[in-house]
Amino acid sequence: MSVLLLTSITVFLAEMGDKTQLVAMAFVAQFGAAKVLGAISVAIVANTALAVLLGEGLSRIVPFSTLQIIAAIGFLGFGLWSLRCGEAEDCDVPGECKGNPFWTIFLAFFVAELGDKTQLVTLGLTAQQGNPWMVFLGASLGLVSAGALGIFLSSFIYRFIPPRAVQLGAAGLFFVFGTASLYSSVPAALMTPPIIALYFASLGSISYLILKKKVWN
Repeated sequence: MSVLLLTSITVFLAEMGDKTQLVAMAFVAQFGAAKVLGAISVAIVANTALAVLLGEGLSRIVPFSTLQIIAAIGFLGFGLWSLRCGEAEDCDVPGECKGNPFWTIFLAFFVAELGDKTQLVTLGLTAQQGNPWMVFLGASLGLVSAGALGIFLSSFIYRFIPPRAVQLGAAGLFFVFGTASLYSSVPAALMTPPIIALYFASLGSISYLILKKKVWN
């Protein structure tokens, strides 16, 4: 089997059901399938290029826990953004959000891929196969295909579920991913009941204010 085909299939299967695929699906209700696919494709190429060119991977240069914290902050931020957009009148229809969403989607997907298993798979295949260009092309193709499948399924789902409900569900997914990333990366000494309670109280309060249009009008 060629390096290109092997890499494409391996990365595609690794990406199925992954959080980054769900991130792509979550943005479809807000920005439309075409814009999301374009932005995540660029993010995939950039992230895969980093994985292949660095060789040893970002996780060897930056501690994995640091990457997880960065990803967690990104997820929480995009969750709040989803609440804001889900409540705004100009976001009632998929693809109707004002402004250019490219950088929002690009950054969300790029950050989500840092230290992700598909990035590690790409690094492993680069070292194993000794053909970085084919691994790069194969990994990019596999990731874009998985993202496109998720976007297609999202477009189908949105025919039966109101966009506002999907946007609120997307915010919930981002909060879950962000909280899980923080839980797995912050020092155990910080995982005390008062700090955990403060975290959830703060997140809940900010979300409530956004939904009541007291923030980001």
